[in-house]
Amino acid sequence: MHDRQRDSRDGAAGEGERRRRAFLFLVNPRLHYDPYPDWQVWLPMSDRGESIPIEWNTGGRRSGMEPGDAALLVKVGLDPRGLVAVGEVVTRIYVGPQWNPDASRPEAGWVGLRLTRLLDLDDPVPLDVLRGIGPRVRWTPRMSGTEVPLDVALSVEGLVGLGAEETGR
Repeated sequence: MHDRQRDSRDGAAGEGERRRRAFLFLVNPRLHYDPYPDWQVWLPMSDRGESIPIEWNTGGRRSGMEPGDAALLVKVGLDPRGLVAVGEVVTRIYVGPQWNPDASRPEAGWVGLRLTRLLDLDDPVPLDVLRGIGPRVRWTPRMSGTEVPLDVALSVEGLVGLGAEETGR
């Protein structure tokens, strides 16, 4: 198949098309958002094959994310740390109210996400496994919005699509 005919979701882009990208989004239970109540609602939805539409902070990033980009949510701040969800970006970045009352700016960047697979917050794909897939990726950055290589994101998406018996988790 000719590269221009390939689905742009796999990262290939024809002339004038934007290349698909991938980004990390952080879940930090030590900050002002306790994710556990949301995960209690969302995990059964994910287990039934439903996607979860959410809005998420983009850290310092104010541009560069587009619908169709890959989204990887990584739990940081408290052990166990690691990947807890995958999905895709469904909106461009927009500015909205700051979620963190300790932040110096009153506004923050936000983006719509559709989570397609959630994992238990206390049983994430461990950072060591993620580092094996993407050894040059900084899996625990200080804020959301860090770009990661698309091939790494696709490998991670494939990993969480497997059953626990196949991933060794």
